[in-house]
This record gives sequence, C-alpha cells and structure tokens, in this order.
Amino acid sequence: MIPAFDHNGVLPPHIGDPRVPQDMSPYPVTMLEVVQRFGTSAERRAILAGLLLMRRDMRAAGIEGFQWLDGSFCQDIEAQESRAPGDIDVVSYVRPPAGFAPTNPLPAWLKSDTAKPAYHVDHYLVNLNQRGEVIVESARYWSGLFSHTRLQVWKGMLRVELNATDDDQDALDELTELSKNDGGAGIPVVAAARPAATAQAGGAP
Repeated sequence: MIPAFDHNGVLPPHIGDPRVPQDMSPYPVTMLEVVQRFGTSAERRAILAGLLLMRRDMRAAGIEGFQWLDGSFCQDIEAQESRAPGDIDVVSYVRPPAGFAPTNPLPAWLKSDTAKPAYHVDHYLVNLNQRGEVIVESARYWSGLFSHTRLQVWKGMLRVELNATDDDQDALDELTELSKNDGGAGIPVVAAARPAATAQAGGAP
C-alpha cells in the first residue's frame, strides 16, 4: 500500500512504529499500485509508460533485482511548485546474468544520461554482485539522498520488484485505459512496452 502524502506533500518516512520494517520506507508496492496512485495526468502517465518500457528492456537483457522509486514524481509537486514532474528517479539493485558483457551501443537503461531521454527515468544502478561493503555504501548514499527533498524535508520512497512480469502487464492495462483520456498521446509509448523485446547485450552495471 502506498501511504497518503503527509502535510509536506511527500510520502512519510514511516507510517507507524519506525522499528517495524513494513511500516517504514522504502514501501514495498506493485507497479499497478504505482500507476493507480500516480497516473493522474498526461505528463505522469508518459513517465510511467517510459518506466514500464525500461523495466521490460531490462528483463529482456536478463536483469534481475528490485528498484527504489523517488523524486518529485513521488511528491505532490503540482501543489508544491505548480508544475508536473519531468521524470522519475530510480535506483535499480540488480544481478546481471552470467556473461553480461559490454557492447556498443550500450542499452539506454544502463546510464542516466541515456535513460532519461529514452524513458523519462533518471536511472542509476547498483550491482548486487559487488562486495558487500560496496553495496552497503551505495545503499547508504542512495537512501540518504532519496530520503530528503531539496529543502531537506524528510520523506519516504517506494520499492518495486523488477521481475514482476504479471504485475507490469496489469499496470500496462491500467495505463492504457487511463491514457485514452490523453487523446491517444500516451498510447504509442504504452503499446511499445507490450511486445516481448529482443535482449540487448550491455555493460555490467
């Protein structure tokens, strides 16, 4: 369940006892829940379509793991700053498949500067095959960064499983229905996420 925004217009860092894991950020949710909660405008639906497309492309490359979702997309930024979000911030904690090696061109999801124009996602990767100390330091960095707004307001974030194919299909179906109100503008992006993709080789995160 995605908690309601607090008085600051952000997801709360916890919804009860902060010592209880299920009551604290990052909250485990489904992509269907994300679409139902945040697919409230054409701009937001375009971002969600891009995120679903990126998730499909990552799975097609054999990537497994989970993702943290954050940024102004997960805030009531329309009320706070009278604007729509421009993208969604995502950190993917992943295990690349054996033999995952660099090729040219690299898949767009592999780096933030290519993921943002391709998917509307400000995307970063943490390789779970690294040493434990490196993973802990990465989690400390991203947790600290994602847990505060630019004004240093404490906030929460969301966690979604990357390899939940059925959930993504349900999310795509919901997004298609919602996008019908956009004059069809978002539907080509949603439709692009439906066919099975040919796996792209790329550099290990």
